[in-house]
Amino acid sequence: MSNNVELHVVFGTGLLGLAVMRELAARGKSVRMANRHGQANVPDGVEVVQADASDPDSARQACSSTSVVYNCGGVEYTRWEELWPPIMNGIIEGAASVDAKLVFGDNLYMYGTVSKP
Repeated sequence: MSNNVELHVVFGTGLLGLAVMRELAARGKSVRMANRHGQANVPDGVEVVQADASDPDSARQACSSTSVVYNCGGVEYTRWEELWPPIMNGIIEGAASVDAKLVFGDNLYMYGTVSKP
């Protein structure tokens, strides 16, 4: 990879992560996808790496050489309290280790009950 190419790392290969990846790729950005399995259905040219976001060392490795990190991961709602804090801490640590910007793809529950799109 050329030093002048800005690398974007996306944690999570679900609907949100893949949508972010498609938008970044459409804009000509270099993209690395990170998930627990190290596999994802992505276009040629998009890198996929295995990373445990809840493990700061693993998250730091996934974030190597990046400029922007996107947290698009998710966990079962019944296990949020247990699983979410270590994932957030790992991704924050990974982004901080390379002084990258961090973008958090939150869910829509913060808006409360709505009656229209």
